[in-house]
Amino acid sequence: MDLVTTLQQARAFLNQKYYELEDFIDCLLLSLISRSHMIALGQPGIAKTAVLRELVSMMDFSGVSGTPYFHIQMGADISPNNIFGAPDIEYFKTHGIIKRHVEGFLPDAIIAFCSEFYRVSDQVANSGLLTILNEGEYKNGTDLIRTPLRFFMADTNFFPKQMDELDAEDEDLRLQALHDRFLARVLVRPLQDPDNQVKMFLMDDDQRFEHRINVRDLITLQDDLASITIPIEIAYHVIQLADRLRDKHRIFLSPRRVKLSRGLLRASAWLDQRDTVSLADLRALRFSFWQREDDILKVADAIDAQLNKPALDAKIFRQMHQSVLEDMKRTRDNQSHLPGFEESALIKQAQKDILRIMEHIQSNYPAYQTYSEIDQVYRELQADYQKFFDQEVADE
Repeated sequence: MDLVTTLQQARAFLNQKYYELEDFIDCLLLSLISRSHMIALGQPGIAKTAVLRELVSMMDFSGVSGTPYFHIQMGADISPNNIFGAPDIEYFKTHGIIKRHVEGFLPDAIIAFCSEFYRVSDQVANSGLLTILNEGEYKNGTDLIRTPLRFFMADTNFFPKQMDELDAEDEDLRLQALHDRFLARVLVRPLQDPDNQVKMFLMDDDQRFEHRINVRDLITLQDDLASITIPIEIAYHVIQLADRLRDKHRIFLSPRRVKLSRGLLRASAWLDQRDTVSLADLRALRFSFWQREDDILKVADAIDAQLNKPALDAKIFRQMHQSVLEDMKRTRDNQSHLPGFEESALIKQAQKDILRIMEHIQSNYPAYQTYSEIDQVYRELQADYQKFFDQEVADE
C-alpha cells in the first residue's frame, strides 16, 4: 500500500477510535507530512498523548537512524540531563566542556513529544531547545549535531501572553520565543456528546491499525513536499486572508508564519492525492493563522469567506458585464436618432469595456478555468466580445 493511502486509512482509523478529535487528528497528520512543529492546547486526559502514541505505533522505523520516539513531561524538576542526555564525565575532565550522551534523548529523536511544554525551565530552554526547534541542530561539546528530528509535538493547558501583551520584565517573553516556533496550533476540547462519552467508555483499547507507515517513505515525502505546486491565485488568496485577519480582527501574522504555512497547504493537497494546491486547502490555515483562543472562530469565518470569494467575484463580474450591455442599449436608445451617430463606435466601446473586464479576471484569477463560476462569466464575456467582433466585420 502506498504512503498516501496508508495515511488516509490511518486518519480514518484514528477518527473511528477517538471521538470528536477530527481537528486534532487533521492537524497532527498535516504537521507530520509538512514537518511542522505542532502544539495542542487543552486539558490533560483528553487523549492527545494517546493519539500520538497510537500514530507512532503504526510507524516502521527500520533503516532510519536515531531514537524513534522521545517523550518528556516538562516541569520544574526537569533538567537538561532529562532532555538532552547525561554529560560525558570523562570528556568533561579532559576538555572542560560538557558533551552529552544524546542517544535516547531529544537531540537523537525522530519523533518527539513534550507535554506541559510551557512549564519548561530557563535552564532547559537555554541549553539547546530553541536551536533544535529553530535549526534542527544541537551543539554537543565542540560538535554541531544535525538532529534527525522529523516531527515535534507539544501540548499545554495554557498559552503564553502574546507579544502585544508583554513588557520588558514579563517572564512570558521567553516563552513567546518558544511559542512562535509552533507553526501548527490546535484546540482540543473534552468530549461533548454524551453518546460519544459512552462509546469511549466502552471502547476496545486493543484495536490496532493493520498497516505500517514506512518512515523512510515519510522522510522522502517531507523532503520532496515542495514539489506540490501552489498556483499564483492561491497565493493571492492566502495574502488576502492574512490581510483580512489583520485589518478586521487585528490578528497579526508575521510574513514568516504566512510563508511557512505553505507546508500545511501542500500537505493538505498531497493527502487529497493532488499535485497542486486548490482553494479548498485554505482550510489547513485554521491551524496556523490564529494566536489566541478567541481568534479561532474569527479565522474559521475568514477562511469560509475567502472560499466563497470566487462566487462573490463572479457575481460582481457578471454585474459589470451586464452594466456594459445596459449602457450600450441606453446610449443607442437615446442617441441613435441624432446626426452623426455611429453604431460601430458604440460597438468598439463595448468591446473595450468587455475586454477590460476579461483582463481584470485574468489578473485576479490567472487560472480562472479552475473556478467554475468565474469560468462561466468569462465564457459569457468571450461570447459577447466575439458577437460584437463578427457584427463589426459584417458592417464593413
